[in-house]
Amino acid sequence: METFADLTFLKTFTAGDSEKIKKYVNLFLNGTEPALAAIKLSLETSDWKALRTAAHSLKSQTKYMGIARAEELAIFIEHNAAQVSNLDQLPEAVQNLENVISRASEELRSHIAGL
Repeated sequence: METFADLTFLKTFTAGDSEKIKKYVNLFLNGTEPALAAIKLSLETSDWKALRTAAHSLKSQTKYMGIARAEELAIFIEHNAAQVSNLDQLPEAVQNLENVISRASEELRSHIAGL
């Protein structure tokens, strides 16, 4: 089974404190839905500056949760929105980002339930 989230960084950052891990994972889980909504709205309205900003914000969050594939997609979206390039590839990248975040979020929920 493919794993989407690697909490190595978070565990080091929190010195393995399960309450802090839960706190940061919950912040991530609560923040991703609005971030993805902003990304999708920006894409739909062709607001490339807002898309770049939203992808940049989500990129940082995915990095802390060790969701490498989501981070790569966010970088791709951020870069191309900033350059207003490869616009035909952005809808698929956004959909893939949403899928990866969804799968990683399930993993994270399971992880903190076991803490």
